[in-house]
Amino acid sequence: MKQIIRTVVLAGFGMLSGLSSAATGYVDSSSQIIVRNGFGDCLHTERWSVSNAVVECEPEIVAMRDGVKLAAVEVIVVKELKPVRMDADTLFGFDRAELTGVGKARLDDLLNGLTATDLQAQKIQITGHTDRIGDDAYNQRLSERRAAAVQDYLVSRGVVPGFIETKGVGSAEPVVACEGKRGAALIDCLAPNRRAEVGFSAMEVIEVEKTVPVQQPK
Repeated sequence: MKQIIRTVVLAGFGMLSGLSSAATGYVDSSSQIIVRNGFGDCLHTERWSVSNAVVECEPEIVAMRDGVKLAAVEVIVVKELKPVRMDADTLFGFDRAELTGVGKARLDDLLNGLTATDLQAQKIQITGHTDRIGDDAYNQRLSERRAAAVQDYLVSRGVVPGFIETKGVGSAEPVVACEGKRGAALIDCLAPNRRAEVGFSAMEVIEVEKTVPVQQPK
């Protein structure tokens, strides 16, 4: 999810424009503001054409259409909520939902790399997984217990419970297949599938400068 904040600084004129106003050929919100997609591009309707392009959305098209000089800088500040995948696959024993010592150590390493401020600004998604041994209903419950085990450990280390979301997907998303193996060899081979993945989402601010056309005074 992106929040786009656009400020147009017109060189030599000291003019400012805020968010784009509604215009013919553009999708607008109930508050008469042009709607943009996740990349900051204005959304068009079937009525859009070059003749009704607006400078806030299509500066290059407007420049070519009107023969104006490109002489301004549009500073676009993008606040993006993006998932940051971290190497935190926490391992479990066969048919168990208790974190192993290795799993706890990996979670400790993950938390030690984050400050208290980081944690307060993050949303944590924990997804529990199982191997394919056993029936689907049992594995679903086991995957949920594994996600809960990771949540309990993070909370014990000071993470606020309200910042955490958990889910289990059973054996639906394996990372290894282990075709042809049987018995103990199969159990050992499937160990990477007995895991919980921890995903973090953080607000990232991106600043982009873009040249826009300015009508020169006559």
